Amino acid sequence: MDIHGRGNTTADATPTADATPTADATPSAPASQQAEAKETVYVWDLPVRLTHWINVLSILVLSLTGYFIANPFIGTHGPATNQFLMGTIRFIHFTVAFVFTASVLFRVYWAFVGNKYARWGQFLPARRGRQRALVKMMGYYTFMRREPPAEVGHNPLAGMTYIGLYILFGLQIATGFALYSQPFHDGVWKTLFGWMIVAIGAPVVRLVHNIIMYLIIAFTIHHVYSAVLIDIEERSGLVSSIVTGYKSLTGRHIAEAEAEEQRAPRRVNRRARRRWQRNWQQ
Repeated sequence: MDIHGRGNTTADATPTADATPTADATPSAPASQQAEAKETVYVWDLPVRLTHWINVLSILVLSLTGYFIANPFIGTHGPATNQFLMGTIRFIHFTVAFVFTASVLFRVYWAFVGNKYARWGQFLPARRGRQRALVKMMGYYTFMRREPPAEVGHNPLAGMTYIGLYILFGLQIATGFALYSQPFHDGVWKTLFGWMIVAIGAPVVRLVHNIIMYLIIAFTIHHVYSAVLIDIEERSGLVSSIVTGYKSLTGRHIAEAEAEEQRAPRRVNRRARRRWQRNWQQ
């Protein structure tokens, strides 16, 4: 029996029981299997994964402690000198805020020196290939496409969202340090961030700080949903890749992603090109 399941074609072939062709025999397709074979691709390098999980834990702690600072939901009894719950919560909040700030600044720095999936090109759709993928991704989220475009790293829509997220991070850090600077009469904190309190007042700064917290929480919910959705669609191990750094992608997926990245900026119509060549020769 040959590889296409057509039975024996040579005269000296001896048929066997397991080589008898059947009507519903399915042809073996090693080429297809090879095309769908998974390849392990190292996408998220260690600094990207570390800053991701530091940010996750920081946002969780900062949200809980920040909500308590704004709306204390645990009462204490006894003399104030024996109760320092609010002071402890504020100390935790400010300490984690410094860790979060360092993580955000380092991630911005790593966007200049990391691997190609960590750099600014993944966030800003400056190239035409990324712009096309952005339109396709929007079509997928609006149910106009059945499958998301092939990407190895961030898709362009997610990349643009992360730009917005880091702008929120910057505003959250600035307003937080402005509130932190209130007890100081001078010094670096008062100089760098105290002007916001003077310009718009502490209540407004605190309101902006709280609103941004809820926006970041809303983004986190959508981020988890999108990651799980794309992981199900691509079966690439996207969710686990932020722990291991590796995605499992088919060769076809990788080829499509690379072709989209490397496609020429403009495609000239072949018929128009031939007509132009004839006119030029005449």
